[in-house]
Amino acid sequence: MTFVCYPKCTTCKKAQKWLDEQGIGYEVRDIKENNPTYDELKEWHAKSGLPLKRLFNTSGLLYKSMALKDKLPEMTE
Repeated sequence: MTFVCYPKCTTCKKAQKWLDEQGIGYEVRDIKENNPTYDELKEWHAKSGLPLKRLFNTSGLLYKSMALKDKLPEMTE
């Protein structure tokens, strides 16, 4: 399994700890160094069955500075 994370993120650290405690193997992929491709995001979104908004860090500074909360509902995939 590939674990896509931002190493400084406390939520990512908690998730990684949980994976370790469960004995689940993974390969770490730092999202800052190796961003997901368009095709990867499209595939993950389709597999998740979740609204597209769930793939965004809605607490992040970039999300807020770009006002994506207001833009996202009107945007196409």
